[in-house]
Amino acid sequence: MRKLLVAAVSAAIVFLPAAAARSATATVTAAAFTYLPPAVPIQQGDSLDFTNNDIQPHDITSDTAGQFQSAVVGNGATTRVSGVESLSPGQYTFHCSIHPFMHGTIAVAASTPAPAPPPLPTPSPGVGAVPTGPVVPTPTSLTVFGDPPAVYAASYAQGAVYKLPVLAGGLLGPGTPYATGFSNPLGVAFDPTDGTMFVADSHASATAGRSTDGRVWAVPPGGGTPQVVVDGLPNGRHNTNGMAVRNGLLYITNGSSTDDGVNGGDPEVPPLGGSLLSVPVGTRGLTVSSAADLGGAAQLVAKGMRNVYDVAFRPGTSEAWIPMNGPDPFDPYGDDLLLETDVTTPAPDFGFPSCIYTSEPGLPQYKSNPTAGVPPCDGTQRLPVESLGLHVSADGLAFGPNDSFWHGDLFIAEFGNFFGSQVVGHKVVRVPIDPATGAAGAPQTFFASAAPLDVAFGPDGLSVSDFATGQITLLRPFP
Repeated sequence: MRKLLVAAVSAAIVFLPAAAARSATATVTAAAFTYLPPAVPIQQGDSLDFTNNDIQPHDITSDTAGQFQSAVVGNGATTRVSGVESLSPGQYTFHCSIHPFMHGTIAVAASTPAPAPPPLPTPSPGVGAVPTGPVVPTPTSLTVFGDPPAVYAASYAQGAVYKLPVLAGGLLGPGTPYATGFSNPLGVAFDPTDGTMFVADSHASATAGRSTDGRVWAVPPGGGTPQVVVDGLPNGRHNTNGMAVRNGLLYITNGSSTDDGVNGGDPEVPPLGGSLLSVPVGTRGLTVSSAADLGGAAQLVAKGMRNVYDVAFRPGTSEAWIPMNGPDPFDPYGDDLLLETDVTTPAPDFGFPSCIYTSEPGLPQYKSNPTAGVPPCDGTQRLPVESLGLHVSADGLAFGPNDSFWHGDLFIAEFGNFFGSQVVGHKVVRVPIDPATGAAGAPQTFFASAAPLDVAFGPDGLSVSDFATGQITLLRPFP
């Protein structure tokens, strides 16, 4: 029988009653244009600090003018939110004055606090959760590579990839910069044949009418000066993200430009927005900015996706598995999805922006996107293999070893988000995979975390990087 080792990250913040003289300070953190936690509970008279772990400057501004305000601060800075101590019990919403799409809530309780929300799930029975030591600021992508093995973690805030040696028992040694100078590193992958590291990055576009382009770099084995593999990938609201290497090809996920096909970003550039592309691993200096650039070194593998964050191949197959985040404003449609395609077959169309998906009982799976200017869904689009739920922000994924504990199942990091009164995501889910047919089962909660963004398997188990805390946690069987 297995038992549970103590979790590395607290599943929930619980505020306890205290004496009348009690005074406490809570903290709200900005990361990836999101306030964490999105709803912060305090008691009347408490203070609130604001920490910015993002690469852009942010503040906290009350939606009702004059109630409370912080200074604008840059990366790594902390400031007091003035005026919070004077708030009466109630709910108070706020935003960032520079990025008004960022929203959060302060819930002020009277001296007798409201019951704490139920805690998020802890690791599954039989799973040990071990903090591995070093912290990497705002880790976005995680991979384990080498002999002896090391963990490579991309830092969004630092624009660098760190190398952390794997020590006995899966603990990590001090991190050292392995490659630096990136604008927005969101993906890391290795060529297993020679150790070349690929880094997915995004940067300001030089193309008229575009704000952001994706770029992939190749870092020579052992480190050195990066070379451009491919540039000009059109995106915007979502970026060039996770990658995978298989049979001499580098597979690249490239996000869509808009939120819904029309709004929230630069005009879409089909079929490159929301796509999976491949280029030979030896490619250098390629530009892919329109459909005309496809068909040579660059091949379209899948299209019709929105915010695609990663890709993983089921071992022993040519199946590429991809998590996709659906559009948010169309409840109950707009599910986050798990997609799959055989890369040896023609590129499927997964429907975005024409189609939006729901798993709600009694409703059709796909319907036409109601946004003006988007062509209707015509029924030819490829269906997902599984729904991951609304707004969970499904990001990094990895297949486990085919053994008696991991069973070759798929593990997905759900960064999480907050809409209305429901907290969703903020966990790693396990998707059972039938070893004979490759069919996916319903997602199961496996591990709760603040904001997990990527997962990677190494010799000691499953590593999880948490964007909010910078902690890399090792999950492993525990007898």
